Amino acid sequence: MQQQEPRRVDYLFAGAGAAASLLLLSLERRGLLQEKRIAVLDPDDKKRDDKTFCFWCSPDDPMAQSLQSLTRTCWSRVRVNRQAPQKLAPLTYWHISGLSLYNAARDLMQKRQIIREPAAVATMTPGPEGLLVSTDRGDWIAAQVFDSRPPQFLQPAANETHLLQSFIGRVIAPEIPYPDADCFELMDFQIPQQGSTQFMYVLPFSNGTMLVELTRFGKDPISESEADPLLDQYIQERFGDARLVSEEKGCIPMSSAPLAAEPTPGIVRLGGRAGAIKPSTGYGFKNMFRHAETVADSLVADTPARALTPGPPRFRFYDRLLLLILLHRPEWGSRIFKVLFSRNHPVAVLRFLDEQTGIAQDLRILLRLPLQPFLQAWWTDARIRFKSLLRPLLVLLAALALWALYNTQPAVYDALQIPMLAIGLFLVGIPHGAVDHLLESGQIRAPIRLGFVLKYLGLGFLYLGLWLPAPALALTLFLLYSAWHFGQADMQEWRLDQPGKAKTFAWGALALSVILGAHAVESNQILQHLDAPEIPLGVAEASWFVPLLLGIAAGWALLERRAAFFLSVCLLAVGARLPLLMAFGLYFVGQHSLNGWSHLKTGLQTTHLRLFAKALPFNLGAWLLLGALLYAMQSGYLQLADGRWIPAFFVFVSCISFPHVWVMHRFYGRQKTG
Repeated sequence: MQQQEPRRVDYLFAGAGAAASLLLLSLERRGLLQEKRIAVLDPDDKKRDDKTFCFWCSPDDPMAQSLQSLTRTCWSRVRVNRQAPQKLAPLTYWHISGLSLYNAARDLMQKRQIIREPAAVATMTPGPEGLLVSTDRGDWIAAQVFDSRPPQFLQPAANETHLLQSFIGRVIAPEIPYPDADCFELMDFQIPQQGSTQFMYVLPFSNGTMLVELTRFGKDPISESEADPLLDQYIQERFGDARLVSEEKGCIPMSSAPLAAEPTPGIVRLGGRAGAIKPSTGYGFKNMFRHAETVADSLVADTPARALTPGPPRFRFYDRLLLLILLHRPEWGSRIFKVLFSRNHPVAVLRFLDEQTGIAQDLRILLRLPLQPFLQAWWTDARIRFKSLLRPLLVLLAALALWALYNTQPAVYDALQIPMLAIGLFLVGIPHGAVDHLLESGQIRAPIRLGFVLKYLGLGFLYLGLWLPAPALALTLFLLYSAWHFGQADMQEWRLDQPGKAKTFAWGALALSVILGAHAVESNQILQHLDAPEIPLGVAEASWFVPLLLGIAAGWALLERRAAFFLSVCLLAVGARLPLLMAFGLYFVGQHSLNGWSHLKTGLQTTHLRLFAKALPFNLGAWLLLGALLYAMQSGYLQLADGRWIPAFFVFVSCISFPHVWVMHRFYGRQKTG
């Protein structure tokens, strides 16, 4: 059967939910949909009223003006936990039904003859003709992709939390009309908490119906068997007999972990995938609208569409503390939210949740909350963050001790150098690359598959084949993929927000440049044996070039606000004052291998001891192979005169590194998308 040619479009939307619908409307308002080939792909036909979208802003806000035709109801007063209603002026709380938004987008698609296909997007791959988008119904090539598929997060660190905001709601028509239709109820905690933080959310509509929704913040989503009795009792006690009009249910991620997806040229992430959902509340509709407007404006100006701009970093800290409380002490959740609204004006609270307040306003709000749970969460967060810094701090202290020893007791340093490096290589340096066979399945109990071994060895021999006709090219590629590999492991450890391929490679290249540039004389001696061009740095040039690189790296670390990043720069600075062998060993063993080992332990969900046991056969095999090589050289069986063992060693290392880098790249990729 002949494979169908990919269909070509200018814009492709992966997902047809709220974020995609808002962007389509924004593009239409600017006249950007005319004469464009556009496809919208989503397996859901979006013909059910499955969502309730709400936001707050003043009536003259551009958002309210732009979406005026879609707003079903709005409210000027709010009630929390059945307390007296409070005015929202100058704000208004607006409601748009999911179906109204979807229908507006559907009408626009028909008007502009936009292709709407019930397809699930599987992969997106950059290519020479655009982005190749593969689906379960065929392939597409698009110049620009707007990706609003569900968000994916990295595995949460110990001080990060991944909770769910799940909800089950009923639209009902009470026999006795609700008397206060201008007031909505944001949170009513007067229901059983069931080991989580949960509340009722009530929206009275102008047509006499109302939404009564049970919402839970917790590790597990609420089930219908749990929700139905609570909804039945609540509706009966508060509103009496009522006719069921419709139902809705859903689940929103509340995560302080970084988003997993990396930026790709030509792909603009939207909605939750772009980070529009505020972790501590689950609100995201306003962020989606603002991002849609920004993307549309960038297309008008013919400039690259910008990613969603995050708010000030301190709000991520607030979110992280609250989510830690909701995870470990859910019984505090109801009290915190009740106090938040009872001791602060609701307008101040909503602006705080919008991340539009200053530090002084933040403090006024936060200091009125119960301090005990936040102090406990802060201590937990600080303790975990310090613990994560303990390893790089100890490595840095060890490097400083070696530097002092090198300058005061060189004989002692020379006696310790090789044994220390050998111990480090045995404990973690070689083992972190000796469990590659487990990474294909991601299971610690996975057997060694012959096919994997043959593929692994085949890649090594393939690279060996490159050394023979093109040693300079082989060496260059070795340095390039080593830089990528080092950068990938470090970026994974530092958990930078969407570091991207450029940052990943830039850091690895920077680290290698510092190590090699600071030891240009030693490095050039090795390069001479490899018949490779020398590093064009003398002692005078290195004296200013290496500090310049370290300054750039330190500034980058401060810009990223990552203490572990800065400690790594300090490690490189100390290594620059030590011999090349130790400088590289400190970075390779003390940082790269230890970080990689930690990632393997987490990814395979195992213990250090068990992982080491799995690596031991290959670890011992590597040492036996190295011992055999040394014996052959010393006994004369392998004649490598004039330092020719150096290129032999580098060729060997590059050949075994090549498949390892390939396996780890796939492992880290799965960590970011799994």
